[in-house]
Order: sequence, then C-alpha cells, then structure tokens
Amino acid sequence: MKKAKFKIARSSNNLGTFKDVEMDWFFKRTLEYANSGGADIGDCLSVVDKIKERDIETWIDAWEELGKRVEKEAQDSLKRGHKISARDAYLRASNYYRASEYAAVPYHPKFHDLWKRSRDCFHKACPLFEPAIQIIEVPFEGKQLPAYFWAPDDSGKKRPTMFSVGGNDSSGEEVWYWSAQAAVDRGYNFFTFEFPGHRGTVHLYPDCVKRHDMEKPFSAAFDVLEKLPEVDERIALAGHSFGGYVVSRVAIFEKRVKAVIPSSPLIDINRAQRAMLNKIKIPLNLLAWLTEIKMKKSPLMKSMMYLAMWNSGYAGQYSARELFNAVLSEDPDKWCLRDIMHKITCPTLALVGENEGKELIDQARDFYETISSKKKQLYIFSMKNDGSDDHCQLDNRTSANRVIFDWLDELFKKNAW
Repeated sequence: MKKAKFKIARSSNNLGTFKDVEMDWFFKRTLEYANSGGADIGDCLSVVDKIKERDIETWIDAWEELGKRVEKEAQDSLKRGHKISARDAYLRASNYYRASEYAAVPYHPKFHDLWKRSRDCFHKACPLFEPAIQIIEVPFEGKQLPAYFWAPDDSGKKRPTMFSVGGNDSSGEEVWYWSAQAAVDRGYNFFTFEFPGHRGTVHLYPDCVKRHDMEKPFSAAFDVLEKLPEVDERIALAGHSFGGYVVSRVAIFEKRVKAVIPSSPLIDINRAQRAMLNKIKIPLNLLAWLTEIKMKKSPLMKSMMYLAMWNSGYAGQYSARELFNAVLSEDPDKWCLRDIMHKITCPTLALVGENEGKELIDQARDFYETISSKKKQLYIFSMKNDGSDDHCQLDNRTSANRVIFDWLDELFKKNAW
C-alpha cells in the first residue's frame, strides 16, 4: 500500500482538466455519475472552456446554463411522450444544477434556487422509472426530512434494503447516483434520507443543522422504512464521508441495523478536522491568513468550507478564522465514538481509500479492531487492485458497489437468515 502523504487527503489521480485541484476533483466527481445516468462526457466537456478558474461565477453560470439546456430537452421529450428520454435528461439536469449550486456560497443569491432546480428535476424523473422512485418524507421534531425509496419491481415482495446516506456536502439526489441502480439490479430495495445537517435538509430548514445524537433522526427514518411493505428486517446502513461517522454512531444505538458499511469509519471528528485544517503545525493566525489566500486562488474550496459552517450552525460567520475557532472550540468528546464503538455488534464492512490520508486510515483500523462484530472486514481500496483510491470511492463507484454488494449478498442471501 502507498504511504499516505497527508493526514487527510483525496486521490491525486485527477483529470488535469483544471489547474485548481479542488475544481478538477469536483469536475471528476460530477462526471463520475455518467455511470448511473447523471452525466455525459460531452455535456461536461462543453462547460470547460466557459470557466475561468478564479472567477467562480463562470463555473456557476456554465453549469446552470447546461442544466437549463438539458432540462429543456427533458421537457420537450416529455411533451412528445418520450418518457425514457425525458427521465434520462432530468437526471443529468439535476446533477448539473447540483454542480452549479455546489460552487455558490450559502449567501449567494442563486444558492437556494439552484438546489431547488436540482431537486425538482430529480422529482420529475422519479415517476418516469418503472417502478417509480417514491418521494417520501420522514417526520422528525416537527419537520419533514426528504427521502427516496426505490424497489426492484412493484410486486410488493419483501426484500433486503440498502439504506444509504451522504455526508457533509452531498445531496439526497447525489446519494441516489452512488448505489441505487446497483442495489435494485441485485434485488435490493434502496432508501436514502437527508438527516439534520444534510444539504437538502438545511435548505428546507436552516435550523436543522448537524447534531451528534444522530440515532434520534435515524430512529424516525427506520420507523418510516420498516412500515413499507417491500421491506424486511435485512437492512444494511451505509454512510459516506461524514456519513461514515453518522452510521457508525447509529449502529451503536439502533438495533434495526443488521449490517453497517461506513466509508470511511470516522470515530473522532474533532481529531480528523484538526488534521485536515492544520497539516503542518503553525500558529492559528498564520494558518487562517494562508487559508484565506488559498481560498482566493481556489474559490470552490471556499464554497465547500463555507457550506461546512452553514450546515454546522455557524451561518454568517464566514471566514477561515471563524471556521478554525469553531472547530478548535468544540468539545473534543462530543463527536467521538472511541469509548462506545465496542458496542457495535452487527456485521460490519469498513471501507477506506489508500489515498485518503494517514489519519482516516488509522481511524478505520482503530474502528475495525475495536468493534465487537463477529463478522467484520476492513477493505482498503487501491488503484492497483480496484481502480479506486479516492475519498468514498468517488473515482470508481462500480468498484465500490462490487465490494459492498458482494459482501452483502453473502451475508443476506447465501447465509441462513
């Protein structure tokens, strides 16, 4: 295995489409969903020449224009009765609007509208599937958290279910692109919902931000899920990025989790944040100043950092100094599972990429060695063996789904249950 260069990292195997590493990585991330109908190579390449790397408005405008063009294609096809063409175009338009919204800081005038366009296009695609993707809401503390459910057919047959969630910056629609088709192709139901702090939830409810006791909203989601006629007790819970922490915590408290798949299994958020923010030990004031300079050169990184403040409840305090102060002032035990993760007893598949950095690999190993599951596996993805070494396998979701569902098949289908 390659030696991780940084404590927290992503794959260095980017496309080279943009000089800015953050912009190039997100372009690759957007293009990855071509595998599940969320993008096309020609569409994505058509925006490249329109984008000036340090002028983030050109990124926002280029992807928005592409989203509008493809949405118009969907509308035209639907009017003429071509449902499959319309469905496919709506899926791509949703992803392109998402790419545009990702670059808009939370106080940008288009921030909410672009998210709404992305969600609305996906909602228009849902009834065009056979069977239709069900648009569901999870009641929780007076709010209706957005969710999707998709079954392989409309027979009503009870099946195992993949319950998958995202992390810090993903939308519920993006989570669908990751593994929904892979799930239904293998005979699984697919379910996702946006927990407090998830992108869509905070767009709908600005006060519904991240919380450490995620088992409470997830209990509400399980209440909804288990009442669906197609769902049996075989429910696997997968979480990606920050979602790796979330599902690990939920598996400690929620006994309806029959298998947990964190990618990667974060057990100490505060430690991971400190490793990410201060890769080299320098004074905070100097670090904040250098980060502000970096954000001017990489405005997409700025958007990502400001989003993290927004969905964590620090809206309005937008600066590197404020972000660092918020992270460093957190109670270090509030977001730590170290003393309770031994209570995880369900079958567990922990995933991490070899280029995600020493800190995440160390936390994944610690998680694997400490949990009490009798059936457990730690899988470290590599370019050599899997064609993937990136964060959450966003460079090769086909490879990720192979590992995940082969493991689940052996657990849920081949073994006695």
